[in-house]
Amino acid sequence: MKLYKLILLFSFVSGCISSNLLDSKTSPSSRKGIIAIHSDELSYSEKEALIILPGFGDSKKGRRHQKKYFNNVGYDLYIPDYIDRRSYAGTVDRFTKLYNTYRLEEYKKVHIFSYILGSYVLNEFINESGSKNIKTIVYNRSPLQERAPRVVVETIPLIGRIFAGKVLNEFSTVSYAPILNDEINIGVIVENKATPLIRRFKKLTMSYGSIDWNNLDLNQSYDQLIYTPLNHDEMYYSFDVIGPDILEFIKYSKFTKQARYIPYDWDPFE
Repeated sequence: MKLYKLILLFSFVSGCISSNLLDSKTSPSSRKGIIAIHSDELSYSEKEALIILPGFGDSKKGRRHQKKYFNNVGYDLYIPDYIDRRSYAGTVDRFTKLYNTYRLEEYKKVHIFSYILGSYVLNEFINESGSKNIKTIVYNRSPLQERAPRVVVETIPLIGRIFAGKVLNEFSTVSYAPILNDEINIGVIVENKATPLIRRFKKLTMSYGSIDWNNLDLNQSYDQLIYTPLNHDEMYYSFDVIGPDILEFIKYSKFTKQARYIPYDWDPFE
């Protein structure tokens, strides 16, 4: 492969897999994790917590935007560094340990906004450990971007491994495991636009199967589902677009009236 093409592919992959993962450690303690505790005079049992679970698009820039928007909205904020580059099972185990380390089970209620990898890991955690005190989950789902790990592994595996480690390869073969739920309020935000990576490999991406945007097969139950005009990269910083709906659902178990409840009538690859 010519050098300029290799550089181009690096730029595409970096759009969905953050180089921040390169220094991810295996210890639950990490300088990357963000914790913002409010109202120290109150016990955990009197407060509620908001957990944000990033995915392969995690970056310092994204965390800055997440903290800026969610830091003072009435919840203790946790953005854990839970991804274990060595394996998917290790990532699930690491999040399980962090839930205990951060004493999250002591909160009155826990609300979670999860990106793609985070959603898979969260469901594994709940299916193994129970729903505990989790009251709300807002899932970020993407029929297109959820194919990205497989695309990377099949086309540029070395670059994928450099950016994300072995966990990306394993994750590319993992099936979404839904939770059996009758207690948690569940909302879903669906991306309706392709990232540069997915556009670059459009033919391969769509060879995995067609997408019926009006009848999505997400393999999970939910209370409400909305569509966003954002692609996966933009989901990490465009909280002026998705933030109000995340907070509305956490507070009232429903999205805003202004939210988009039907797919956008456009070509997501344009």
